[in-house]
Amino acid sequence: MNRALICLIMMFVSAPAFAGLYDEQRLNTLYKKEINGIRAYDDGEYDTAFKYLSDTASKGLKDSQYLVSIMFMQGQGTNKSILFGLAWLGVAVESGNEDWQRTFDTMYKALNEAQRTMVDEKIREYAEKYGSAPQGVTCAKRTSAGSRKIELRCAKNQGTYPDYDIELALTR
Repeated sequence: MNRALICLIMMFVSAPAFAGLYDEQRLNTLYKKEINGIRAYDDGEYDTAFKYLSDTASKGLKDSQYLVSIMFMQGQGTNKSILFGLAWLGVAVESGNEDWQRTFDTMYKALNEAQRTMVDEKIREYAEKYGSAPQGVTCAKRTSAGSRKIELRCAKNQGTYPDYDIELALTR
């Protein structure tokens, strides 16, 4: 009886440690969620898009992080928040996407010093949770198959990564 109880306790104690384990099947499910979110966004179904994309953004997927940033800034499917939008964009630009970086730089320059400080703090907070390093995401420029066009590709690696919910703006 004591062994069974100890085993049961060990299962419950160790379960959270494996909550962020990404194997091939879980990665495929994550990428499918992102695709569904992008499709919903393109179709103007912002509530559905935000549901999918906020989950995949929190797991480090850069395209999702970019779209979540836009959704926060526009108030699409979520409450409008320039602060949260710029913070997500600040994390998305880790990918090296030059267009996203230009957008971020333009918007950041329009802020006053106090606003920049708030955005910087929020980016640091988000990067610690959702950034490339803590979420095991690597990005690289590659030529696309059958062409000379260079494209940026990001992928989440297999392994164990922390699982965080995202922060939502309070007013819509």
